[in-house]
Amino acid sequence: MKKLIQVLLVCVGVFQLGFSQGYKTHKVKKGETIESIAQKYKISEASIYRLNPDAKNKKIASTVLVIPTEEIVPTSEEGSSITFKQYRVKSKETLYSIAKTNDVSVDEIKKYNSYLLKEELGKGDLIKIPIFSEKKETINYNESLSESSFSNVIHIVLPKETKYGIAQKYGLSVEQLNELNPTVFELRAGQLLTIVNKNKKAVSNQSQDDSNNRFQEYEVQPKETYYSLTRRFQVSKDSLLAWNPQLAQEGLEAGMTIKLPKKSNDFSVLNNSEKINLEELISNRDRKKIAVMLPFSLQKFKAGIDKEDQLKNDKVLRISLDFYSGVEEAIAKAEKLGIYVDANIYDTQRNKSKVSEIINTNDFSETQLVIGPLLTANLEEASRLLDNAGVPVLSPLTSGELNGKNNLIQTRPSDLMMEQALITYLDSLKQGKNILILTDKKHQFIKDKLAYTIPEARIITQKKEDYLQQSDLTSKLDKNKENWIVIEADDVALVTNSTSYLNALSKSYPIRLFTSNKTDTFEDEVPNQYLTNLKFTYASISREYQKEPLSEFISTYKENYGVIPNKYAVRGYDITLDALLRLATSNDFYEALSIEGTSEYIENKFSYHKKMIGGFYNDAVYLMQYQENLELKVLND
Repeated sequence: MKKLIQVLLVCVGVFQLGFSQGYKTHKVKKGETIESIAQKYKISEASIYRLNPDAKNKKIASTVLVIPTEEIVPTSEEGSSITFKQYRVKSKETLYSIAKTNDVSVDEIKKYNSYLLKEELGKGDLIKIPIFSEKKETINYNESLSESSFSNVIHIVLPKETKYGIAQKYGLSVEQLNELNPTVFELRAGQLLTIVNKNKKAVSNQSQDDSNNRFQEYEVQPKETYYSLTRRFQVSKDSLLAWNPQLAQEGLEAGMTIKLPKKSNDFSVLNNSEKINLEELISNRDRKKIAVMLPFSLQKFKAGIDKEDQLKNDKVLRISLDFYSGVEEAIAKAEKLGIYVDANIYDTQRNKSKVSEIINTNDFSETQLVIGPLLTANLEEASRLLDNAGVPVLSPLTSGELNGKNNLIQTRPSDLMMEQALITYLDSLKQGKNILILTDKKHQFIKDKLAYTIPEARIITQKKEDYLQQSDLTSKLDKNKENWIVIEADDVALVTNSTSYLNALSKSYPIRLFTSNKTDTFEDEVPNQYLTNLKFTYASISREYQKEPLSEFISTYKENYGVIPNKYAVRGYDITLDALLRLATSNDFYEALSIEGTSEYIENKFSYHKKMIGGFYNDAVYLMQYQENLELKVLND
């Protein structure tokens, strides 16, 4: 048993579904059955079902099964073997009656008589009944993981386990567990989860002094809330509860003493609420050497082809050119501040092979950072090839989870962080509110996350599957409370119908509208006046700059290009200027990432933290609210 557990332990960077021993995976081919797969690996069907319980209830073609490399046989608590007796089934006997008479479970009989997983028990059948010499033990494949001295392990999800329970087992927050397993939205028995083990022996491998130095006692001040503490100390509510179990019973009250992490360079305890001006910290005026990789695909421009038409039809090229114009303006600004820059510009041609060619045929040994590429596969390739040289690679626009190395810096807050920022805000102010959740099928996981964090929230359901009716909303609204409605949807009809109904209902009900992702539908299909009436609040990676008075950047850009910069030009400027200023404050870019506080520019802000696995991320999210006259207000400035 212990041997089976130990083979699940893995080292950093080896988190994958195939193991050198103990377990392997098998992708089911057309025509294969559990019986044929069991025969192939010379194990029982019960062993496969034990690790893949969902396989009993669904078609298995093209699914991936976890396969043990040896038969799983349970033992008693004392380690004694199991013996069996033969039993001939009598007339009218059932599995239940046989199990009860012999003090075993139905599942245990089925396990050792695998044909019963597919066939009915019949009179005259000769079956094996297990005899346990000692008290039976429920097998827990993860029983020794939390006791392990390894820091990194793989956890097999057992029936009825929850993310909260698994996270607590290993000393993690739910957010950290989600970050380690970004593609796992709903748990199913048999899944494999990546775990960074912070408990017991794994933690004790660190010195006790280090553990003591990580935390401080803190007295809760009047009017402080979970939200204010999570923002101030940059921790999740789950982490607060894990470090301070008394909060679950007593709640948060002024005057109580709780344990909180001290300020450090660790991602979970950085306080990014304080604004910093990196221009005031400039100390390193050595010439900076950077590279910019963007998918211009200039080889496509051929003689005789109308360049304007090609630009109109090529969105990626337009974004690249706009972004690059912002990069140029940032370099010019840096040089006005006495930071001189050598920049090499490379055309990645939207091609992973081209990225490899650029890196392999050019000298990057003195390059201090790379901005780009834009596309995910090309970013990951650049990160992989430049990791050994320690060259930071900045992801400009990607919001999804990246499979990069330690040198990959995600400058755009992820969708997960946007969701968390909104949920934390709602959770902190939920008292006295009627919180309602409306999602389409694609966003069920956000609904589950909201319902988990705010159990009193109510779900809006459609009585008619094809479309939303106004009565679906009015049945949940409360005239005596503020109605906070969270809409998470890509479905255009759902968004437009619901906002139209809510706008009309706002004359009779106090209503406020929220979303973690202001999609193009909100932007293009919903009238701005509706959003104003509903005090529309959303999470955003950026704030919209004020057109008047014009900043130096906006004025200079308009003078140079004849137009006001769009969001891609502004983002190119903000990312590049921040990166150059960080290089000018420290000996290298990685050191500059540990500077405490949030830097902010025209539309974007940056507060970088180290991932538990991989590179760095920026979690500086804006919460924006529509005001009168279509003005936008930052709620978390």
